[in-house]
Amino acid sequence: MLEFIEELKEARIYKGESTLENKTAEDIAKASFLCIMMLEILRHSDKEYARDYAKSTIAYENFEVLRMNTTDLQNMLAILNNQDKHAKRIKTDPNIAVPVLQIKRYMRDIANGNKDPNLDRQLFMTLERFFKISSGDYKNIRREVGDWKLAHKSDRTTVTKNINTFINRLQNIQPDIAVYFAKHQD
Repeated sequence: MLEFIEELKEARIYKGESTLENKTAEDIAKASFLCIMMLEILRHSDKEYARDYAKSTIAYENFEVLRMNTTDLQNMLAILNNQDKHAKRIKTDPNIAVPVLQIKRYMRDIANGNKDPNLDRQLFMTLERFFKISSGDYKNIRREVGDWKLAHKSDRTTVTKNINTFINRLQNIQPDIAVYFAKHQD
């Protein structure tokens, strides 16, 4: 149990500006999107982990600065939300934005054990727009994850494999939740 808490307390890859070298806003947005998809799946399969991860992600309320003692998702959202601050280290994309209030609502719902499937699906579609996700594969993941309880087991297995494959394709981006997700899914 203590191992789990330590993993949540410290970001793995985004500990400071030097870890941003050669990354793009597009890749960080894709990774953030996939992390939220993983979190939603874990919300169904490992509620305690999902709750603790959500709490840690919004512990500072705003996605403004990189912090060592938070989740990689929080730090990725902070980077996307403040691309100008990191322009010397990442390739920025002014068309990518973060729907901060909707993400905070979603994280609070997970942390408090609440679920509103319609609001969650709306957030997932908003993330697609704000993060400029255009891949049909990512859209399919969003659709399946949005209706996770209704998805057939074979579809769930395919989506889980696809998420792991796509996160591994992103250059040098292996967020904390992805490591846990890969170890704890079918």
